[in-house]
Amino acid sequence: MLYLKLYLKILFASLFLLNLCFAQELRLTEEEKNWLSNHPIIHIAHDKNFPPYEWENDAGIYQGISIEYIQRIEKKLNIKFKQIKQKNWSKILQEFKDGKIDVLSAIAKDEKREKFTLFTKSHIKVQGIIVSVKEYKALNELVGERVGVVNDYYWDDLLSEYNDEVEIVRVSNTQVGIEMVAIGAIDAMVSDLASVTHIVYKESISGLQFVPVPILQEKKLELSIGIRKDWPLLQSIIQKALNDISSQEKEAIYKKWIKVQKVSFWQDTRFQYNVSILGLILLVIFLLIITWNRLLKSQVASRSKQLEKANLQLIRAEKMESIGRLSAGVAHEVKNPLAILQMSVDYLKGEDNDETTKTILDDMDDAIVRADRVIKGLLDFSREKELQVTKGNINDVIEQSLKLIEHEFKQRNIQLTTDLSETLPDLDMDRNRLQQVFINLFMNAAQAIGAASQTKNNAHIIVNSNLAQLEDQTLIEKSEGLFRLNQNVILISILDTGTGLDKKSEKEVFEPFFTTKPLGEGTGLGLSVSKTIIGLHHGMITMNNRSDIEITGVEVKLYFAVKGEKKQ
Repeated sequence: MLYLKLYLKILFASLFLLNLCFAQELRLTEEEKNWLSNHPIIHIAHDKNFPPYEWENDAGIYQGISIEYIQRIEKKLNIKFKQIKQKNWSKILQEFKDGKIDVLSAIAKDEKREKFTLFTKSHIKVQGIIVSVKEYKALNELVGERVGVVNDYYWDDLLSEYNDEVEIVRVSNTQVGIEMVAIGAIDAMVSDLASVTHIVYKESISGLQFVPVPILQEKKLELSIGIRKDWPLLQSIIQKALNDISSQEKEAIYKKWIKVQKVSFWQDTRFQYNVSILGLILLVIFLLIITWNRLLKSQVASRSKQLEKANLQLIRAEKMESIGRLSAGVAHEVKNPLAILQMSVDYLKGEDNDETTKTILDDMDDAIVRADRVIKGLLDFSREKELQVTKGNINDVIEQSLKLIEHEFKQRNIQLTTDLSETLPDLDMDRNRLQQVFINLFMNAAQAIGAASQTKNNAHIIVNSNLAQLEDQTLIEKSEGLFRLNQNVILISILDTGTGLDKKSEKEVFEPFFTTKPLGEGTGLGLSVSKTIIGLHHGMITMNNRSDIEITGVEVKLYFAVKGEKKQ
């Protein structure tokens, strides 16, 4: 800041002396007056982004040091320049060369521009400086560094002479360059004192070093008013108007637009940048904590659900064991009296009976047969869970089971279709137990088709076997750890065209003593026993309504692990 104050004092003193040297009374010649009369429209252009010299504010109005000078020139000459607006300085220069713009309110003089521009004497002189975080004091300290300049500005032309020594980074405006210096994107920025102090004051940037430009032999930014090359009389007229501006007016202009103010540390851009980074880090940590807590909560909920499921399975297992013991006790208690009844009925049937007695004895015989069937089901349900395992092909068991109930299919006019894969691997199994399962499933399908005989469905049972890969995550979850995703299994499917299942039946179909058959036609133990047998083979059975849109019926699927396909 000490440098800035010293530069400003030198600047004001220079301007005061300059004004004394060139001040003179504004007197136009007849030729100059006639020229103004013959040129009522003079096009002028200002840089939209060159504070504090000239720039366009949010309301679209131009302001700054050079604008103040132009306004005073208009007043002294009693003229009004016609303003041409362009997006950037490079475009303004090009249109000035092409003759579409007559006057430039602020332009620095150099050899290239003298080819197409007439210049007034410089009315704005400002020290050139290097802006940086690290204080550069000599040319060799900038060698190899990234140095910013505004594209096509005076400093760009001068710095281009040192292109082999420094890496020039051209930016769109001075503010962008200073901000890049503040965050370390470039090492230094070459500009002028007034532009830099204006932006530092406006944006509250601190922590930057300002040093006179050593690589340019302490060059100053000297701004003049530029006039098209073929209008020398306008150059003379504008110069006279500039000379007529008093030193007091010039000093007031500079004090209005060039300010130096000490910036508090909390207004420092680097401080604000560091606080923003710290805040971002804290936000990320906070989000990670929230995410971690939610993950833990989700895991706790998942474990709780698993424990609840395991508890329900334990309760169900205890319930099934109790039912099994009860069933075995009931079966043994009833079996002997039932045998005595059967013997008595058989004895009475051997006597000479009338028709009424024969009918009664036949009804008693049927009742005993049904009771015997229930007792056998109870014994199957309650017997010890041991298998007589041998290695074999499950297709053989399916075919044998179908032969045993072939007459049942013919009696009900049921069409049978089989598609049994010839490449199935052998399975460790209890043939008799699995045959019991398949006979039960085939009989259930046949009875369901008989109940649906009044519908439009054809009487049809389809039996398939093949190797498959498990890809249904829901099915994996239902297996309760028996299978894993993408595991190879032997898949047996049985489809019928029966009545299908309602929603309640789909959920309870494997529960003991649950049946959809009429009273007296089923024990409700067949599917429950079948599920137990499949479980002893480390397999799984499912029963659902067919997914065919136009066909009602049930699809039963049995899954058996292929030898060598172990759980993970």
